[in-house]
Amino acid sequence: PIDDFERRQRVNTFLQSTEKSSIDTDNPDYDDEDESAPWVLRQITFLGLSAPDTDDNGQVIEKEDGAALDVQNLSDFLMDIGACSVSITDADAETEEEDPLFDEPSLTTCVNDLDDDEMSEKELNEWAVVINDVAAGRNIWKRCDVTAHFPSSMFDVSSIVDSIRYTFHCPSNPRYKVDNVPDRDWIKHVQESWTPIVTRESKFVLRFPWHEDKLVMQACQNMEREKMQEAMAKQFSSGVKREGAVVHFESNEDDPMTGVIDLLAKQKTREYVQIQLEGGIAFGTGEHPTTQLCLDWVRDKVEEQLENDYGDNSINFIDYGAGSGVLGIAAAAVVRDFNQSKRRSKKEPGATKSINAVGVEIDADAIHIANNNAKMNQVEMVNYLPTLDSLDGESLSVVMRAIQKKRNKALKSLPDEMNGPIFDLCVANILAGPLVSLAPTIASLVKSGGEIGLSGVLATKADSVADAYQISMTRT
Repeated sequence: PIDDFERRQRVNTFLQSTEKSSIDTDNPDYDDEDESAPWVLRQITFLGLSAPDTDDNGQVIEKEDGAALDVQNLSDFLMDIGACSVSITDADAETEEEDPLFDEPSLTTCVNDLDDDEMSEKELNEWAVVINDVAAGRNIWKRCDVTAHFPSSMFDVSSIVDSIRYTFHCPSNPRYKVDNVPDRDWIKHVQESWTPIVTRESKFVLRFPWHEDKLVMQACQNMEREKMQEAMAKQFSSGVKREGAVVHFESNEDDPMTGVIDLLAKQKTREYVQIQLEGGIAFGTGEHPTTQLCLDWVRDKVEEQLENDYGDNSINFIDYGAGSGVLGIAAAAVVRDFNQSKRRSKKEPGATKSINAVGVEIDADAIHIANNNAKMNQVEMVNYLPTLDSLDGESLSVVMRAIQKKRNKALKSLPDEMNGPIFDLCVANILAGPLVSLAPTIASLVKSGGEIGLSGVLATKADSVADAYQISMTRT
């Protein structure tokens, strides 16, 4: 690495050279539409750089003759001389030379979780491989592009390139390209790409504050059209047969329209339930498949509770790991719409139902967001911190730090009257590891005959999670 004193000297030299071209915003001739305005960004990308040399243990090998021009040293240097941000990308991405370091597991698992002896070669090839950093000897791609954003007021390409060449003793200038960063309303740009989320089976519509009713209606219509097309395709998948002027749709079913009619009947009885979210930094905006699976489960189970005749008109529901509160809000919204439908119905007014929706969350910021989302949707859902005795050392330290902040003083742990087997339904969308460690705590909250929905679990971890809850449910 570069000696700290030498680095400071070289950074100061660069900054002094760029000060001469700084923009004076107090100058009456200053044009705020000019590309050199200080809030306008310029982009420079250095191409095809190598990763630092590493030993067998993946540790970077330090050079005796100064810093090499590799991606790590260059990234640090660019930040030192004033870059707003620096990113490293794979220069060989989507080419034959691509050598992935990080890869998503398949729909169910990844090869690291499996026993090679239990799978055929063909099955093994179907799973994605997640490369271990130590085994690979690196955690950066072989060839990388390094992109830096600079304010236009200090963006001097020749100064940046010369300072890099001088600092890293390069015999020639590194390859690079320069681009403009579009001057746009980035908040609006992101919002426009974030359309309403419509769940297929449970018919929840998750909308955000900037979504207009027209856009929400269009999303619902698109979902209904897609479902109808798939149902029709399934019914007539065997093709057609012509007999004279008559065309017959062939189907394995006795009546090719039976499935379509059943689908329409089910859709008619289940109305869309709208939920408005302000996700913020909390998990649970509805995009993730595990959230959508949980929403399907929540609607099915809450509707079962609403249809029962056990004489109890109240449902106790808890979401452990509530995030944005979307699952608890969804449960409360189903009950809310059920009651509104009962009030409008002249044929079957019936008794209304109530729900006690509770969320438990370790993240104090998420609790604030979830409580605000509940108010925005006009449903009753209260979110709490976990009880301290249910936390491990790391989680306990997170909670203790959070409650010391002034804005979190009003947050409370799950009350004693709720910290027991009182809940009809419990959902927890976390990860396999936390779910297993929390099994005794979560199981203790569900009453006899209640149900638990668990998600966020790879298929290879499902048995261990199920075993943990079977043991815990038996004990309670």
